Amino acid sequence: MPVKVFGLPTHILLIHVAVAGIPLVCLTTIAIAARPAWRRRFGLANAVFAVVMVGVTYATELAGQQLFNHATYLQKIAAQHRSLGLTLVWFVAVMAVFAVALVVVDRAGYAEHHVTMVTISALAIAASAICIVQTIRVGDSGSRAVWGGINVSAHAEHAQVQ
Repeated sequence: MPVKVFGLPTHILLIHVAVAGIPLVCLTTIAIAARPAWRRRFGLANAVFAVVMVGVTYATELAGQQLFNHATYLQKIAAQHRSLGLTLVWFVAVMAVFAVALVVVDRAGYAEHHVTMVTISALAIAASAICIVQTIRVGDSGSRAVWGGINVSAHAEHAQVQ
């Protein structure tokens, strides 16, 4: 994977997809877990979206590793972000497993077993909520690593003067 695309770090480009996509797929997983009619209508698309987000998260992690290894200044400021970021793919993968399980159980006819469906739905909701929290933690640590201690408005004024 290239360190840069169009002159920008690949990690920065991919992170925007992950930051928007992970919470979105978590919220849609919660929605289809809570509403059986939505699960039947949108469940398969959501499961595919969840699996795609595992790949996006992994690619973002790889690009982040390359950026971390390429830019020595990042190694000092981004250690916490890196350690949190390395775990995110597992949170997304667990959520994706439950998104797929919701569809499989529903379509295999196990939905009549109320306890099975309620259990999988509850686990899907919990996994999605935890995944959202971890995504926020990773993003916050990354933004603090990059922007921590920087007065953004003063920086913008300085950029306009030049």
